[in-house]
Amino acid sequence: MQTITIGLLGLGTVGGGVVKLLQEHAAKIEQTTNVHFVLKRVAVAHLDKPRNVTLPDDTILTDQLDEVLNDPEIQVIVETMGTINLARQAITQAIYNHKSVITANKDLLAIDGPRLAQLAKSRHVDFLYEASVAGGIPILRVLSSSLATDQISQITGIINGTANYILSAMTSNNVSYDKALMNAQKKGYAEANPTNDVKGIDTANKLSILSQFAFGKALDPNKLGIRGIENITAAQLASANHFGYTIKLLAIAKRLANKLYTFVGPALIAHNDPLAQVDGVQNAVAVESNALGSSVYTGPGAGAKPTANSILSDLAAAANDILDYDCGSEFNNYHNELELCSLTTVPQSYLVTTYGTSAKPNSTVNWQGEFSGNNYWSGLTPVISHQELESLLKSFPKSSAVSYLPVYNTAKL
Repeated sequence: MQTITIGLLGLGTVGGGVVKLLQEHAAKIEQTTNVHFVLKRVAVAHLDKPRNVTLPDDTILTDQLDEVLNDPEIQVIVETMGTINLARQAITQAIYNHKSVITANKDLLAIDGPRLAQLAKSRHVDFLYEASVAGGIPILRVLSSSLATDQISQITGIINGTANYILSAMTSNNVSYDKALMNAQKKGYAEANPTNDVKGIDTANKLSILSQFAFGKALDPNKLGIRGIENITAAQLASANHFGYTIKLLAIAKRLANKLYTFVGPALIAHNDPLAQVDGVQNAVAVESNALGSSVYTGPGAGAKPTANSILSDLAAAANDILDYDCGSEFNNYHNELELCSLTTVPQSYLVTTYGTSAKPNSTVNWQGEFSGNNYWSGLTPVISHQELESLLKSFPKSSAVSYLPVYNTAKL
């Protein structure tokens, strides 16, 4: 049996999960990989911080990153710090030191992943990041391996557990956004500062990674025109339900010829769509492809053990490459030049809600459905252009607040 020596950066939720699974699953890991993994060093920011994890007896805990990154015996670095700048520096140093790297850092990967992947390729080491999207769902390996020969036309994800939990609670329990967020924080499903989750930033970062694997095209999350869930109202949720829909925070990338249309934001999705059944902190990714047709992959999007399991899957792959002297192949070697477009510019159907009155507004729209409640009115438009939507919104009285949401899969390209 061969031995692979590991260095771990960070011992928080994910890092602790890696340590626990390495020990709990040691027998099966050794049997299936024929490798004995040795965790030699773990770097943390604070040595005296209480931790709910027990390190192997021979593992060295340090607060010096260089002791891990420069150790000549360490062959693989597992980065679970969760920062951007420090993680970038550490990963770059590890690659230059000819160490393979595994990370779950989607924020870093969204902005610097392609560069780091090319650097790893040039230094003949692996750079793997299965755990960066949808935690426990092995979606990146599905896209890069199982669907490598298929032509993908669309990928849609519910890929932020915090946002999905909040929307599920608002829908099922009829609670306000603020109360749903507070409950999510109490249960550990939301950070103290949930900005990245509720504003769609985390979802956009993950879509950038998914797009690289599905379409060979990296996205700039800052140019995606993101909408979050913080302004979703009870009136919108009730109206959507009346019309046979639920509201989800979606990440969409859809290819047509040489154009890639993207969307990140809340949208109506039909009750009979498999994605509408994904509640709480669960994640899901739906793929439309030429050969396979429609397929949906669901599972936990976060958590210590699901994320750690994806990291260990990468670890097994990296170990195999090291032992076969075959490091340096890109995790994703699909690259494509596509013109990026916003799905919001395409004709589609919308839920339009006006507040302050339950009376139907005056307009020339052939409404597909109407619903009114306490001090609000909602209508479903037919497929209309973005210009027609803007004209419609301007036609409402200036004294009335108006909101709108697109209906999933009604876009006409």
